Amino acid sequence: MRFVFWVVGLFALAVLIGLASTINTGYAILFVPPYRMEVSFNFLILAIVLLILIAYGVLRLLGIAANLPHEVRTYQRQRKLKASRHALREAAIAMFEGRFQRAEREALKSIDDEYSDENRGLALMIAARSAASVQDLERRDGYLARLEDMPERIQLARHMLEAQIRLDGKQPLEALAAVERARAISSNLTSALRLELKIRLMLKQPEHVLTLTEKLLKADALEAEQARRYRLAAYRQQLASFSSEREIRDWLKRIPGVERQNPALVADIANQLIKLDAYDMAAELIAGALSDDEQATPELARELGLLAGHIDSPRRLTLLRDAENWLKSRPRDHLLLLSLGRLAHAEQLWGKAQNYLEASLSIQPTLCAHAELAKLLLAIDKPEKAERHYQDALKIALENGC
Repeated sequence: MRFVFWVVGLFALAVLIGLASTINTGYAILFVPPYRMEVSFNFLILAIVLLILIAYGVLRLLGIAANLPHEVRTYQRQRKLKASRHALREAAIAMFEGRFQRAEREALKSIDDEYSDENRGLALMIAARSAASVQDLERRDGYLARLEDMPERIQLARHMLEAQIRLDGKQPLEALAAVERARAISSNLTSALRLELKIRLMLKQPEHVLTLTEKLLKADALEAEQARRYRLAAYRQQLASFSSEREIRDWLKRIPGVERQNPALVADIANQLIKLDAYDMAAELIAGALSDDEQATPELARELGLLAGHIDSPRRLTLLRDAENWLKSRPRDHLLLLSLGRLAHAEQLWGKAQNYLEASLSIQPTLCAHAELAKLLLAIDKPEKAERHYQDALKIALENGC
């Protein structure tokens, strides 16, 4: 539509010029001694317009010629910049493909001809990540050092990248320092908190692990099951540092009730108490867990049997009495039956011990049950039957690759 207006306008202008030329019949006299020229006024106007156009054209050509070196430099610069940004894209693609050497090579191509600090910083981060992936530590550290001079806008990304690289390189202290620098820029950055959680766990700092776990859980950055695993790992680290029964008792009071009911944690606490010769407390803890169907596990039942020779007679009898109720809900728990057989054996209740052990074997023949029953049969002077169970235990051991 605009083209039509232009054409109509030009035709109208031509008509107006034609009409004006017929009306104007004047002459112009040009006098340059000793010459004198008389021309039509219309011709003079046309000549002046043409002279202006020619002058403009000449000046335009001179300007283009003078600006040509700058235009050439600009063109070359644009071409290099285009190649640089193409290399940056190729570097990113190669890194995600796992082709780290190519990624580093393409990233370096894009640095020299790139004028944007953000893009140069991105190229350096790709190069650093790629060098770290191929275990070239010298080049990795060189790229990270060059990132220090980059603008503040990319420093958060730089610190997060360095933290991840240091963590992957088994340098938890350096990784923690990088995370702390990142959190100084953005204190509640979820990815930084998650990374710090892993580092604190690696450094065996359970108090920090518990604090970070709760913070991430409140921010919906951790699933409940993940949080439970982190708590369990932290509790295990705390547990390993205790050297007395009293410390463990005081520590248990500080743990939430839900966490105290974790069967895996109960088993770990029992093992630690056994190492400290706190057998009574270990038996009490395991018995409490076994009395709860939700907490009871075969592993806990096995731990109870290992305590048989270390606890006193009244406690063994109490456990045997309580076990009758446990068996009502778990009648086919062969490890519980094995443990009860050990308790009865330690109490010299030969008949009850034999019944428990034979019941365990009828459900699941195991090396321990055969060996325990063989010991019992020897104690009651039945060597032939004891020998048969020793043979069965040997057979199981050989089948399992012993």
